[in-house]
Amino acid sequence: MTLPQTPRGRLALGVLGAFLLVGAAAAPARAGDRNQLTLGSWYRALRSPSANAVTADNLSGGELAYARDLALQPVPRLAVWAQGSFTWAGVQGRMFQTLDTDASVLGLSAGGRARYRLHERVAAGARLDLGAARTRLHLEDAMGRTAEDARWGAIATAALGLDLLAIAGPRFALGARLELGYTTAAAPALTASPGGGDDDAILLPMREASLGHLDLGGRWFGVSVVSQF
Repeated sequence: MTLPQTPRGRLALGVLGAFLLVGAAAAPARAGDRNQLTLGSWYRALRSPSANAVTADNLSGGELAYARDLALQPVPRLAVWAQGSFTWAGVQGRMFQTLDTDASVLGLSAGGRARYRLHERVAAGARLDLGAARTRLHLEDAMGRTAEDARWGAIATAALGLDLLAIAGPRFALGARLELGYTTAAAPALTASPGGGDDDAILLPMREASLGHLDLGGRWFGVSVVSQF
């Protein structure tokens, strides 16, 4: 698994490491608790006309999530979890063959996961999350002049997954999660505003130019490290 080599990615990895150490140390005193921490990377296919106008690449990013077993068991081997997630992603490209583009997304979401234990070390799951994401688009021309905008919009994610555990103890488990899903994202209306004064204004027909709605939703695949304690 390759995590994004960004300051946010390195920070998330450090946070996960700290939680793992604390969780492993505290597990004997909290054997009844069922918690999960996951950190992973994902890749989303961009197929909307607005996204293809900004970049020819796919969106890649990461996710840091915490989940808690709700102690509900509708059927044997099936557990229901509540989950909260923080996601980040970015992609670069070229617009109008003259402007370099840099799109980034930061998201917060919460939802539920159903997890069915197939084997001591294998579990299948499905999840549904709802939340909001901040989409930012940065433009730069050949002279280094910039314009950008950022807006919040609603997101919804549905996914199917498979957990493969290398360690499956009664108080601590560690393994990998493979997921395939789809994210629907509300397409915010972005307006390119100059990053500086008149001398630094980007060469657009107006001082502020509407860029339309940028839709970064689509199918995605993710790989995560899962710790349970």
